[in-house]
Amino acid sequence: MLLSPIGRLRYFLYSVAISIAELIAVALCIAATMGFDGFVHSKPGHSREGLALASLVVMMVFVVARTNITWRRRDDADLSKWLVVPYIVFVALFAVLQAATLLTFDVKTGITNVGLGILSMTLFALWFRICFASPKERPFDPDAFLTTEGFGKGPSGRIRHATTASASAETSMAA
Repeated sequence: MLLSPIGRLRYFLYSVAISIAELIAVALCIAATMGFDGFVHSKPGHSREGLALASLVVMMVFVVARTNITWRRRDDADLSKWLVVPYIVFVALFAVLQAATLLTFDVKTGITNVGLGILSMTLFALWFRICFASPKERPFDPDAFLTTEGFGKGPSGRIRHATTASASAETSMAA
């Protein structure tokens, strides 16, 4: 199940679900470590180290989830590792930089990091390319499909048609 290839729609939906779950998890990290009010009124630096570490751990868990679905999508679309591996590395780097931003960002000045914006646009472009890559051509295998979808072993043996009838040649010629 964790190694089966996934198509475009499933990759898109998994990506959206992971992003929403990550957003909620980081918000919970902020609420659990110092609270939103404490974050807004704190100065950057040592007072936010617990928040930065907790959010880094949470974001790295989601990096692993993104790596899994991206690798599975690579298998489905027969994408080059030269495209997928940099995407995975950039996602991990983005998580580290996001945690560092939580450590150093001053809410009162509100200065944004242009480099982080450029990296996020690059990640979005790579994600878009991975998501909408056409799948590789392969014949349809119903046994593999049923196994991938979690329905256990598919039908084995010869293919049976939905309607079959047996009649001798003599009976059908007589009519």
